[in-house]
Amino acid sequence: MNFVNSISLTYLRNSEYFELITDLKTGITGILPESTVTTGLMTRFNVVYNELDEATRVDRGSVLTEKVQAADEERGKTWRAMDLMVDAHLHSPVPEEVESAKIIRRIFDVYGDFRKRSFDSESSEARNLIQDMEKTPNTEHVTRIRLNTWLPLYKSQQENFKSLQNTRDTERGYKSSGDVKAVREKMSPLYREIIDLVNSYVRIGMATPEIENFIVVMNQKIKRYNDTLAARDGRKDNSADENNVDTE
Repeated sequence: MNFVNSISLTYLRNSEYFELITDLKTGITGILPESTVTTGLMTRFNVVYNELDEATRVDRGSVLTEKVQAADEERGKTWRAMDLMVDAHLHSPVPEEVESAKIIRRIFDVYGDFRKRSFDSESSEARNLIQDMEKTPNTEHVTRIRLNTWLPLYKSQQENFKSLQNTRDTERGYKSSGDVKAVREKMSPLYREIIDLVNSYVRIGMATPEIENFIVVMNQKIKRYNDTLAARDGRKDNSADENNVDTE
């Protein structure tokens, strides 16, 4: 008789733990005989699984972080392009363009290159720069040195960045220290309860072909995680041995 093998859930990393629980959820769905016991158990499991999914997703770091960083790079590139355009027109053969470039250059110089500052500081300086360049006395000069198409783009990129940043920060606000650990403490007993239930069907000879196949597949996955834990523990032991080498 084949039973679902054991595994030490405690030593799995959060990502590994979530993957194992997801493997269980994927494999077990729809294969247990219907009863008040199995229905109640799976209902409780699915509720906690959704909590684990949310906690693990936030723990991994919001996917919005990459979008925020990409949006920051985009606005930085546009700022640089405008800065270079101002410099180019300082050397224009058209006197009017040179004069306009000098005026816009003074505005840029007030704020300096703020791209390496914190996100909030850069956003504040960018907003002020945009507002200054949009003032009526300066719009003529902006147009004359051909920034009239890039400035709206820069403004749009700035607004997009702030929107992404606010969304990310709101999501982070829901995270509290130890969220994943707390949900794992609720999930682990449910995992063991489901595994015990599956194994009980084997003991009493009521395992269906679907249950038997689930056991085979689940044991393959458990073996992979157990091998990972063993290798990790082995590296730890080797490290301890190296640190305890007698150097005399």
